[in-house]
Amino acid sequence: LDTQKAVHLLKQRKYEIGLQVMVGLPGDDEIRSFSTAEKVADLFPDFVRIYPTVVLKESLLAKWYLQGRYTPLSLGSSVTLVKKLFLFFAGKQIQVIRMGLQASDQLENGRAIMAGPYHPAFGHLVYSEIFLDRVLSHLNHRRSGVDAISIKLHPRNTSHLRGLNNQNIKQLKKTFLLKAVQIISDFECPTDQLVIDGASIPVP
Repeated sequence: LDTQKAVHLLKQRKYEIGLQVMVGLPGDDEIRSFSTAEKVADLFPDFVRIYPTVVLKESLLAKWYLQGRYTPLSLGSSVTLVKKLFLFFAGKQIQVIRMGLQASDQLENGRAIMAGPYHPAFGHLVYSEIFLDRVLSHLNHRRSGVDAISIKLHPRNTSHLRGLNNQNIKQLKKTFLLKAVQIISDFECPTDQLVIDGASIPVP
């Protein structure tokens, strides 16, 4: 209720509204995360940030973690959950401007975090999973007997398609027994599309 009042007052004063969603808190699960996301969307913010919960040293969560009372999400589980929330907000025309904690020296050298799904390129992992899902879905319905594909996309999306260490391309080759995956960077291609062997596939 306090959040609703604050957002209402700020909107009356024409402020830009940004809200944060944390996933993986104690007692949290996917259903509760989506319940929170729906409540956030109902406030019509201008943008949203999504953060997976990490265990900071010398915090109450650190104590619970050491006592076995709290288990943080794995990196893979948190990426998949945040991906679902990102797509939910995208469907509501609400921009997600950050996913995962901002990388810093303290976080990178391990001095601050005891456990949890921290990754310096967390947002990139989410986008990569989205792009992989779109390509997998398309290829699952393609004609059989094809051992090579071409994917055209805007250059800014190339790293999202490839995934970290080219993992997405490796998975596509393994899953569909492909000998070649040709990636064509084209500035003329819309940033919200992939073109797979001539077929346009929307991406967020």
